[in-house]
Amino acid sequence: MHLIKFLILPKSLFLRKSVPIFYLILLQLLTGIPKPEYVQNMNFSSVVVRFSEEIYNYPYWLQDLSHVPLFFTLTWLLHWFIILPDNKTNNFRYSVVLFFSFFYAFFNEGIQVFIPDRFPSLGDLLMNLSGVLLGIISYILASKKISSNK
Repeated sequence: MHLIKFLILPKSLFLRKSVPIFYLILLQLLTGIPKPEYVQNMNFSSVVVRFSEEIYNYPYWLQDLSHVPLFFTLTWLLHWFIILPDNKTNNFRYSVVLFFSFFYAFFNEGIQVFIPDRFPSLGDLLMNLSGVLLGIISYILASKKISSNK
């Protein structure tokens, strides 16, 4: 039960602020790196080339499905980041998280227009949005479960 309470909302303000920001940066790096051929042609370091190869070294269908857990986690962590004044309801928090998560799902796909050898994908966007919806629903259900056990 302590682990679930921690996962719902850690007491540490440092964790609640730093982990979502770090994750957002990591997510953008993972989804924004060009394909290995482009990275090699631009003479990036071998570490960047190897990282790019690893990202693209699994089946395309699995790359599509990976959007769901990535955006599920983003949505969950954004609940940590949004601190509400005491007079605001949880529904307001959920709305803010949902808005930002949806915005970022669209932004993340749209920005790929500017990444060499990448393109926005409706399938990826739908997977992003599925992850967001699963994240918000799961967080609400887990929060209610914790509240009912008090």
